[in-house]
Amino acid sequence: MKRLLFGPVFLFLFHTSAAQNYWQQYARYEMDVDVDVPAHTYHGKQRLTYVNRSPDTLHEFYYHLYWNAFRPGSALYWHNHLLKDPDKRLEKLAGLKPDESGNYSIHSLRQDGRDADYQITETVMRVRLNKPLAPGDTTVFDMDYTVHIPKLIRRSGYDNAEGIDLSMAQWYPKAAEYRPDGWHVRPFLGREFFGVWGDFDVRIHIDSRYTVAASGYLQNPDEVKAANHPSGKKKKFRSPKVRKLTWHFVAPQVHDFSWAADPEYRHDTLRADNGVVLHFYYVPSSKSVQRHWDSLKVYAARALAYYDKIIGPYPYRKYSIIQAGDGGMEYAMGTFILGRRKLGSLVGTTLHEMAHSWFQFVLATDENRYPWMDEGFTTFVSTMAMHDLWYKPRGEDQWITRGMLESYIPYARSEYEEPVSMFSDFYNSNAAYWVNAYDKGALFLAGIFHITGPDAAFRFLQNYYRNWQFKHPRPADMLREAEKAADMELDWYYDYWINGTKHIDYAIDTVEARGNKTMIRIRNRGTMPMPVDVAVKTTDGKLHIWHIPFFRTLHYRQGPLFIHPTEFHTLKPWYDGFPTYEMEIPVPKDRIRMIFLNPDMLVPDVDFKNNQWTPAQ
Repeated sequence: MKRLLFGPVFLFLFHTSAAQNYWQQYARYEMDVDVDVPAHTYHGKQRLTYVNRSPDTLHEFYYHLYWNAFRPGSALYWHNHLLKDPDKRLEKLAGLKPDESGNYSIHSLRQDGRDADYQITETVMRVRLNKPLAPGDTTVFDMDYTVHIPKLIRRSGYDNAEGIDLSMAQWYPKAAEYRPDGWHVRPFLGREFFGVWGDFDVRIHIDSRYTVAASGYLQNPDEVKAANHPSGKKKKFRSPKVRKLTWHFVAPQVHDFSWAADPEYRHDTLRADNGVVLHFYYVPSSKSVQRHWDSLKVYAARALAYYDKIIGPYPYRKYSIIQAGDGGMEYAMGTFILGRRKLGSLVGTTLHEMAHSWFQFVLATDENRYPWMDEGFTTFVSTMAMHDLWYKPRGEDQWITRGMLESYIPYARSEYEEPVSMFSDFYNSNAAYWVNAYDKGALFLAGIFHITGPDAAFRFLQNYYRNWQFKHPRPADMLREAEKAADMELDWYYDYWINGTKHIDYAIDTVEARGNKTMIRIRNRGTMPMPVDVAVKTTDGKLHIWHIPFFRTLHYRQGPLFIHPTEFHTLKPWYDGFPTYEMEIPVPKDRIRMIFLNPDMLVPDVDFKNNQWTPAQ
């Protein structure tokens, strides 16, 4: 029945994609893993069924072996060590002992029943195919292997900072993705991931005292229910020979699978209004931790409804929030998150990681090449959610882009700035990667809202999600959805913001009385154009906004953004190359209390000081 259900879904996606001249590969994983917790190892058997849906004949195949990076002297260590600002967590790799390092031992690999030749270079395993794989053909790989689980340094491993025994992410030999531009086989240097869409059938054999939290749907809950320990009391090993239970999970239509395990986990659930079951796995180490996780349940349900509304329906039946890992990291149908936090931090991190279920685990961009499409969009919408669900109810209303601007503006003035389009592993500094992927990526979406208006921007998000879910959208795909939703040309904006390091800096240059009217001259002191909103507050308390479009959009915004003025007008566009723009408004100068540019704070202007004018000036 499961195979019958999986097949039609992907056949439908494949034929729909083919009609749009789009294709993507397919993988089905069947994995059986036997975990030896005291030894920090597991023995695995993996069957990978791979369908070549490309128009190319494949002569080789690749796997990622991510944990081979977690050892002294690895490429991951040296890549980080030689950056201007190395990540202190990864510096710890130098001190790992052999029994703390990661390692894959491949005992055998067979393709369609015959031994296959392979070569391992750190985190990449290259397989020479016994027979070329023609378009439309299917092949089956059977692998027998043993893995030494590394001590948790970054994201996954054993014994995290809060005592969680196993955080198992990027843990299995993972098929590399093949796309129209060829194989995506990047060595793991600490950034993000990219995988093949498919189905997972996973059996995990582990000490019966453990509770396992995982991607997918548990197939044998009655068999393993005794493994849950709501008391939160950890039991010590009495003997190395302990009875094991098998946890069986099935995860359809995903491009990754992760799990975590600990004997202290408390497992709570909450059914959201849309029917999705939210799972919470955590260790109630104190009364405050318990209170915070109890409160988190409410916020998680509200966030799920929020994202459903502004982006589109979450497509799975479950989502798990799991105390594991080393901070917060998104995975299929859930997230790993440190759990001993203040409530605001716990909620904020969870809202960010949940948003990744739309941007990355449904819209599966190549995070190595375009991390800003994932992290940036996630940052913007999760900041909106935090604003509406956390700050606003507390009376702490503030502009959404504040944190992004506070991060971006010093960066734009520093020696670290590099283009957002830089491949993630090629940045000269961690700072440049983080600001570009998160803050400049988020400000890209803020700029879309500013240029097009909120109605068109939300329409873009919903169309983008609906048309590209369960696929691998690229920047051109995303940008075209924005252009169609707004009926505007936006390639100029993309080229300036993503491909370059030019800055936006508009200033109020001159305010001059002309009878019962006022002339306002705006100067572009920056190197990047942008539409400008000129807000005028008058002595009678009214707010007027004049919108100056940029010519290259061809069609122009006709309404306000999030601030609702007394009057709104769209003026003639600002053309390329002109350093100033003059406008005359039907308001006497002596009736103007203040003039300020872009009051919605969606434009990342590098100098806000010259954006305001008052009569005292």
